[in-house]
Amino acid sequence: MTKKKNFIAYLSSVFLLIVSLVLTACGGPSDGKKDAAQSGKNIEITDVTGQTVTLKKPAERVVVQWSASGGAFLTMAALEGKDVAKTIVGIDPMLSKFRTDMWNQFKKDVPELEKIPVIGTVNDKTFDTEKVISLNPDVIFIPLNMKDQYESDYKPKLDAAGITTIYIDYHAEKLENHQKSIEAIGKALGKEERAEEIKSFYTDRLTKVLDRVKNINKTKPTVYIEAGNEGPETFGVSYSEKVAWGALATRVGGDLITKDVVKSAEPVNPEFVLDRNPDIIMITGSYWPKKASSMRLGFDTDEARSQELLKAFTTERKGWDTLKAVTNKKVFSAHHGLPREVYDVAVFEYLAKIFYPEEFSDVNPENTLKEFYDKFLPFTYGGIWFMQLK
Repeated sequence: MTKKKNFIAYLSSVFLLIVSLVLTACGGPSDGKKDAAQSGKNIEITDVTGQTVTLKKPAERVVVQWSASGGAFLTMAALEGKDVAKTIVGIDPMLSKFRTDMWNQFKKDVPELEKIPVIGTVNDKTFDTEKVISLNPDVIFIPLNMKDQYESDYKPKLDAAGITTIYIDYHAEKLENHQKSIEAIGKALGKEERAEEIKSFYTDRLTKVLDRVKNINKTKPTVYIEAGNEGPETFGVSYSEKVAWGALATRVGGDLITKDVVKSAEPVNPEFVLDRNPDIIMITGSYWPKKASSMRLGFDTDEARSQELLKAFTTERKGWDTLKAVTNKKVFSAHHGLPREVYDVAVFEYLAKIFYPEEFSDVNPENTLKEFYDKFLPFTYGGIWFMQLK
């Protein structure tokens, strides 16, 4: 009888060992953060500047900058879902201030976002270093464009407090920088598999667009792009070929009329547009409530209102009714907040489709954006993000 009991005990031990090994091999029921933390291995991350930083475990407390455009916020939301509000312990006010329609929708879906402490912004010198240190973050994600000012004014104190800085870059609209940024954020959060899915989504679609553009042997259409925040009364900023909308348009085969006259982002003289007489005009829209005539797109608008606002640019500006783009019905709008983000491949698709409608007749940019929301983001898709003037 004793031998039988010993044998049963032996079998039980073997069974438990096998189960343990299977769970370990499959990743078990725990999440990636717990597994990485228990492994005892340091996490080495190389960011877009080429610097390598080391974390002892995945970051659980993070501070972000430029949440409205080109920061880590949307990538983190895509990686962590609704848990993003638990991980971000400090945020700049730009998403709520400049992308109010998006912020209002996001906080409907994830109410905890409103509870995240606001810590100011580096580039307008409202960044509250002492408050950030008091929040005890593991990591702060800094867009490359603010690196010089950040290192001059704030980084030494954060370094002394043991807070790791990781640089990201979505502003240059370079595939490799998008990839490195997604990888760095994913690795820092212990979400490498999810980051790989996001990176593949972006890379596959962008590569298809760029490869197709390379094979087009046509005269490039001349293009004028302007931020529509000032309304028809005042010219908003236009772009160089290396920044945001300008970089996007150039990469997908547009001949940007401002490429030689704008250094980064600034308004042009009204006569300049009349003189260059572009084939295509794009006025970007967002939610700028201080200016009733500003171009509006996004969650908080409807087709009729947005059409009315876009039409005003062509009828109220002197001489615009004679421009080629207007007479040929080649006036468009897209949401100003779409570029410089983890899902801006949809904008690449949209611009390519505008520039070369025959070659991109099978591409549906809105479907791409919606698919990204459905697959990765914890937020509900809706509103108007792309539009052509009727």
